[in-house]
Amino acid sequence: MTEKIGKIGKIEGIVDSDNTQRFDDDALHFDAAINPYGCSPRVVEAIEEFARTRVYRFYGEPTAAVLRERWAARFDLAPDNFVVYNGAGEALAWLFITHLVMRKGRLIAPSPSYERFIEAGRRVGAEVIEVPLEADSFALPVERIIKAARENRATLGLISNPNNPTGNILLSREHLDRLLNEVPECLWIVDEAYADYAGITFAPLVREHKNLVVLRTFSKAYGLAGLRVGAAIAHRSVAAPLAALRIPWCVNSLSLVAACAALEDHAYLEETVARIRHDCAEFGERLSEISYLKIYPSAANFFLLQLTVLNDEQRLKQILIEGNMRVRSRPDMPGYIRVTSLLPQDNRRFLAVLREFEAHGEKV
Repeated sequence: MTEKIGKIGKIEGIVDSDNTQRFDDDALHFDAAINPYGCSPRVVEAIEEFARTRVYRFYGEPTAAVLRERWAARFDLAPDNFVVYNGAGEALAWLFITHLVMRKGRLIAPSPSYERFIEAGRRVGAEVIEVPLEADSFALPVERIIKAARENRATLGLISNPNNPTGNILLSREHLDRLLNEVPECLWIVDEAYADYAGITFAPLVREHKNLVVLRTFSKAYGLAGLRVGAAIAHRSVAAPLAALRIPWCVNSLSLVAACAALEDHAYLEETVARIRHDCAEFGERLSEISYLKIYPSAANFFLLQLTVLNDEQRLKQILIEGNMRVRSRPDMPGYIRVTSLLPQDNRRFLAVLREFEAHGEKV
């Protein structure tokens, strides 16, 4: 038997009829969990230099060798532990192909989680086992997920840490050890897209665990979402077959130059992450003062908010749209919205709308 909660549907916010998000407008995108301060100035300089020298006339590195070497050094790993892709999503796609399609398998994941990754599992024809998180805290029910993985013979597990959309840390080292050791036939994927904000990573554990893959990206804290650079980090025995299937030059030369420059400016990353954490703390405190909202603790750069009166959701979203602001919501989570912490002045503008909504008795 499979354990599931609601079906995944369209993501609301600034979404066109074909379910594609547009970011070429002047709206405040509280729906996009990006770094509002942008990338390091060194990245901009590297991109400009790359354009001036016209090196793009030539093919670049087919395996992203330089980036793999520098990235691996950050985690005290070997370059062979890294397979670099055109975004972490492509890394996951190849893991789905190898573990759900080439050999028929089952995917297990907590719910709610990142719906686009879960839907991708369904689209490759896999059976998806969704185990609901704890109702009040959204904590990971370790016993239940182990039981479901065993009973359903799951071949691939996917857990985001911190989780999206709830923002909380799902995995401790103890929890991960239990998954790896008690369900060893399952390859456990930990998506660490927001891990820089939480200050945690399980990447070094791939040295000793052949059933662990960690996904990392330059899209979030590094501020390079549009350049699409990500990696699967794994034991050599897992990384090697992935690398063999990887399409050469799948990451363009400009993106590789930008990613290398971003890695080199570690001081900027630390400074920016600290600023975002400070902004999040202030934003979260102010959000908690809104009477009709329940705010859930977050280790990421966004917050999951629950409207205490469900009928408020559509009206509030409409008012935000009229104010040129966008938030994230899901059909399978009625009464909830996800909101990213942007620049302080943007957060204050958002809070002002929430307070006005409260003061004028817009609640149903």
